[in-house]
Amino acid sequence: MSLILKSSVAAIALTVCGLVTQNVSWEASATDPQDPATSLPSETKSSPPVDASNGDRRLVANSENYNFRQLQKHLQSAMEAAVAMRGYSAILEMQEEVSGTLRPVDKIEFKTRRAPFSVYMRWHDSAQEALYVHGENDNRLIVKPTKGLAAIRRVWRLEPDCRMAKQNCRYPITDAGIENLVLRIQEFYDQHDDWSKLATFTIGESSIADRDVIIVNVTFADETSVPDYSSSTFCFDVKTKLLTSVDNDGWTLSGQRRLIEHYGYSQIVETATPSDADFSVENPAYRFVANVAADGE
Repeated sequence: MSLILKSSVAAIALTVCGLVTQNVSWEASATDPQDPATSLPSETKSSPPVDASNGDRRLVANSENYNFRQLQKHLQSAMEAAVAMRGYSAILEMQEEVSGTLRPVDKIEFKTRRAPFSVYMRWHDSAQEALYVHGENDNRLIVKPTKGLAAIRRVWRLEPDCRMAKQNCRYPITDAGIENLVLRIQEFYDQHDDWSKLATFTIGESSIADRDVIIVNVTFADETSVPDYSSSTFCFDVKTKLLTSVDNDGWTLSGQRRLIEHYGYSQIVETATPSDADFSVENPAYRFVANVAADGE
């Protein structure tokens, strides 16, 4: 494969993976869909303080432990809510820093089902499509590019975690979806036993698009202890319990904000009985051409 063609295919990679803008999106339930908010409110009502008769360090640490336990509870509730859905459609906004560069915001039509795990994605700006179904298509990612030399091949079949598929994204398509997003966060916090020494947790309540939400802000102590992120913001829907958006910032010498990951799911509608057609390359509403395909590296 020529270097020129590889470069064109790299433009696809951002769009085929990952779990996105500095404006935090918001999701709606299946029975009460709402429009996404454009940004997270700058102010929220603070969480109730822990009862304390003095302000010594031990009691401050206890407060941080309490807020961390609350974050764990919200994450567990979000996982249970996501697992309870057999499938859903949503609008995914995604933005990631890859190789030191913050990629543009992508707005994506997103469909998924739990069994067999399947994901369909269509980009609003380019009409590019991607499809993955576990156990089908040789477990390969099917991509229909619409721009550049890569579009000449019409359809690409790639290993989900291959170099080409992940060149411009942080995670493979097999990690997409709210359930996988929550799982990744839970695994991150399982790395340490006492987060009260490593981070400050604040919890507040707010309203986005006329919906009540819980917002958890995390500020990490130092880069040596937690090299992955300098801070994180999580947004949970009070009604559906689902995790609606995540922002993760990285460390900088200047202290200025450096967004490295943003994932936002909005207009979520549960699909009680997911259709095979929604995850088929033969779907006439899609632009895949199954018999004209190329294997990626």
